[in-house]
Amino acid sequence: MSRETEAIKERLNIADVVSEYVKLKQAGQSMKGLCPFHQEKTPSFIVTPRKGSWHCFGCQKGGDVITFIQEIEGLEFPAALKLLADRAGVQLPDYKPQVENRRQRLYDLLATTTRLYHEILMNQKAGAQAKEYLVGRGLTEKTMEEFTVGYAPHSWDTLSMWLKKKGYTEEEMVAAGMVGMKDKGGTFDRFRGRIMFPVSDTQGRVVAFGGRIVPWHETGNEGKYVNSPETALYEKRRTVYNLSRAKRHLKNSTPCIVVEGYMDVVMLVQAGVENVVATSGTAMTDDHVALIGRFTNVLHLAFDGDAAGWKATIAATSAALAGGMRVETIVFSDGIDPADLVKDTPDAVQGALAATRPLVDVLVERIGAGSPQQREQALAALLPLLRIVRNPIEQGAMVDRVSRLLKIPDRQIVELMQKESAPPAIVRAAAPVQEEAFEDPREAMLERQLLGVLLAHPEMLASDAASLSSDLFLDPMCRQVYNEIQRTQQSSQSLPEQYQSFLVALQARAEELAATSSFSPQEEVRTMVRALHRRYIRSQLHRLAQEGSPGALVEFQIELTKLAEIDA
Repeated sequence: MSRETEAIKERLNIADVVSEYVKLKQAGQSMKGLCPFHQEKTPSFIVTPRKGSWHCFGCQKGGDVITFIQEIEGLEFPAALKLLADRAGVQLPDYKPQVENRRQRLYDLLATTTRLYHEILMNQKAGAQAKEYLVGRGLTEKTMEEFTVGYAPHSWDTLSMWLKKKGYTEEEMVAAGMVGMKDKGGTFDRFRGRIMFPVSDTQGRVVAFGGRIVPWHETGNEGKYVNSPETALYEKRRTVYNLSRAKRHLKNSTPCIVVEGYMDVVMLVQAGVENVVATSGTAMTDDHVALIGRFTNVLHLAFDGDAAGWKATIAATSAALAGGMRVETIVFSDGIDPADLVKDTPDAVQGALAATRPLVDVLVERIGAGSPQQREQALAALLPLLRIVRNPIEQGAMVDRVSRLLKIPDRQIVELMQKESAPPAIVRAAAPVQEEAFEDPREAMLERQLLGVLLAHPEMLASDAASLSSDLFLDPMCRQVYNEIQRTQQSSQSLPEQYQSFLVALQARAEELAATSSFSPQEEVRTMVRALHRRYIRSQLHRLAQEGSPGALVEFQIELTKLAEIDA
């Protein structure tokens, strides 16, 4: 499929694809941003559109548009290729391994189910009352179409009979989570008498459903909402409702508004709020936070105004803070949810969503801070939240706010925070922070810019950079590439393929330097080489000073002389 693969790369601009997941800024002829694959404070993720390449200097991942989609979506090569082929309008040859073919059959089954339920709701007599009910709730037909909302009739076999006609087996229906098996054999439709909301993965493929019981079939013995069981395609803790649509709007640190239910999402989108998602009827997990964190680092929690909504707000805030998110709270009146707000006072929606407040303020307001007992109770509720904040600046701001609200010295709050000997379970479950190769990112950039210039001007290796050696490079990848450059220069070979994305990113760094520097490439190289020598000698001086032996003192004087010569 090499011809099709090249056609996909030619038709798709890698920057357009990557920018759906990463906020990119122009840097010369390349673009850079914060890496989506590890946590970092300074951008080390480089995209070079003219080369169709990306590379992260922090975690050393890199490749082309296909490998990016593989990494970001967790896909094997065939699935990533198909996703991009569909986007690029490239027809792939019929290549379906057995496992992929089975998964695709389940995707197709769920897509067929979506169309059936939607057709029943919009055009069939069996769905007329359900459609009328949704219109009464404020939902327009256009919104029903956009979200492919459907209706599952109050029947035991409507879906299973239809799917059999379409050629699907009972085993496939069960595997997709759409039917159950009777004790005495046979199947039954899992969803009956419910409004059906298709739930998609980040690629927009239906993987599950959420079904809301209609009032005329409600007995009190069933759940108001029922979700699909977990399947090979669907994991609740890894699925966020409407993220496939909302992700296009979560750029430039646009906040992601998180609500409780499907109706809340569709009604808010109908009101023009596109950056909204729901957690598919389950509590927010670390995986939900990480998934949303691919697109934004700001969450605005807009849960219902009842006791359950308040409890969900605290739990979701804990998960989000542990995931390094910035979190604000949107407070609704008791008994009011976002869907009600859109229906009853649509003009007030934007203002209500913009009126965010820190959870600290809302919690203290609810508990009260008038008496010592209330302040103690509020502090006890807030301490677990303060302990799990990973960003020290955010944590400091929260401590300061709690101190002022509760009139408790911040030093005392910090002492109480430190008394917790073990981190909360949610922190232990969170992904570890991956450190960059250098504490000071300028050190890393120095080595990369030098290599980038040398790649553009290899003749300098024999002149301006003749005194270089691999010992001067601290970054392992830079050291390897320097050695490869030396080897290939001597043997007239090309650099190994495994370094290609790194090399393209290095050249982007060099171009960025050339565009901003008033010095010639030769002057830049000589300056950077001297800087590497100076850094190396100072590290040697530090080592020798710690030894303190007579021999070390002699070496110390020698290295000190070298340093003086460089600085002269």
